[in-house]
Amino acid sequence: MQLKPKIGIANLKFGMTQKDILEILGIPNRKRIDEDDEDEVLLEFNQLKLRLTFYLNEGNRLGYLRTNNLDLTFNGHKIIGTKIDIAKKLIFGSLITDWEIEEYDFFISHSNDEFWITLNEEFGEVTAIELGVTYLDEENYDWPT
Repeated sequence: MQLKPKIGIANLKFGMTQKDILEILGIPNRKRIDEDDEDEVLLEFNQLKLRLTFYLNEGNRLGYLRTNNLDLTFNGHKIIGTKIDIAKKLIFGSLITDWEIEEYDFFISHSNDEFWITLNEEFGEVTAIELGVTYLDEENYDWPT
């Protein structure tokens, strides 16, 4: 499963509809409306360790994802379980050099707004990746074509 910043993951592309995704992945294990935003529908696929967020107010299109999939790669390198410094320098270093770091009680997030990516770190290793559709400007998404 390949991570594609600004585009999506594997054969899933930001901007695809729920119908498109269901034709590819089948029925999700869980579906719910985001309790903090009723314009967002979340689908969860247990076997893939993948959560997808669809923006209802944007035509029900895929706009955000989160994964803990151990087979996730970028530039030929596995990401989940990799030491955070290696992930940031070796795996993403040719693309991203500026990371914003936020510490929480039990995890640390390393994010970059230009690529709308977050590496979640626990115990010094990447435990999850979050990736979203980037912005064209302050009001519009930059949907991949």
